Amino acid sequence: MTMLTDMSGLITEIANKSGIVKIYKQGAPSVLGYERETITEPGPGQVRVRQEAIGLNFVDTYYRDGKFPVRSFPYTPGVEAAGFIEAVGPWVTEFNVGDRVGYHFIPGAYAESRVVSTQQLVHIPDGITLEEAAAMLVKGFTARMLVKVIHPVKPGDVVLVHAAAGGVGTLVTKWAKALGATVIGTTGTEEKKEVVLANGADYVFLAECREFVDSILEITEGRGVDVVFDGVGRDTFNHSLDLIRKGGQIVLYGSSSGQPEHIDHALLRERSIVMATPTLSAYITDREVLDEYAADLFDAFGSGIFGQLAITRYPLSKANQAQADLEARKTTGSVILVP
Repeated sequence: MTMLTDMSGLITEIANKSGIVKIYKQGAPSVLGYERETITEPGPGQVRVRQEAIGLNFVDTYYRDGKFPVRSFPYTPGVEAAGFIEAVGPWVTEFNVGDRVGYHFIPGAYAESRVVSTQQLVHIPDGITLEEAAAMLVKGFTARMLVKVIHPVKPGDVVLVHAAAGGVGTLVTKWAKALGATVIGTTGTEEKKEVVLANGADYVFLAECREFVDSILEITEGRGVDVVFDGVGRDTFNHSLDLIRKGGQIVLYGSSSGQPEHIDHALLRERSIVMATPTLSAYITDREVLDEYAADLFDAFGSGIFGQLAITRYPLSKANQAQADLEARKTTGSVILVP
């Protein structure tokens, strides 16, 4: 009887453990380690989510390598995922066990199961897989912020999208095109040029070739582009200055190559260039806005604007390789981790 009891306890203990990725210091991708820990129960206003897919974003690498500080170690990266609710805490009324849900910007996403607050949780509609949801929540919300809020794209706009084959760049390209813009993309390899064209861009150039500046000025008859959506930063910023029209807008929403070394504010004033450095958290400030962003994103997906999402998959246990490939710009589209 004692042996049966011990076995039962062992089985329960195993069942109550979840795979999770942690770092105990900041550094190269190799500091990402996979282990198992006991699952906790949700408290008031919380649910436990069994995650089917976890979105990988460039910001994850900043917390890992030390560009951004972490509060304490061990630290679990990741800010978005999608899955099923498997337990509900007290005072939760809008979510139930079995619901398909996703969330954005709740740190600690690299896990099989986790407890989260319902404040940033959204229901995933039928017709959208959980992998698709995890691949587009943060990136899709960012794209919406860029083309609908920061610079509302309108028919006739000429839009330059740096890193146009990446997760955000892909969605910005498709959304801006659907809004009637002429879209010019840049990317890092010949192979990715074909991806950008397939995404609907009118023109695409290799970012490392200085000649692309002359080509874009020729396309725009010397006027320049109306807006630059730049998630790269240091490597592309000077090109953006060369290509933006007088009174145009440069939107620096990321810095995968590092922050621009110098921003000439006198030049910006002289040419009436508007400079924006938005963060998503400054715009999604409450439940009403979150629901608005989610509804708009899911409607856009349902209408076919994004087509078939390009998704690159890695096992959760290989998060180190996934981040290494993302930093080396070996990935295309959105990257997810699958528990």
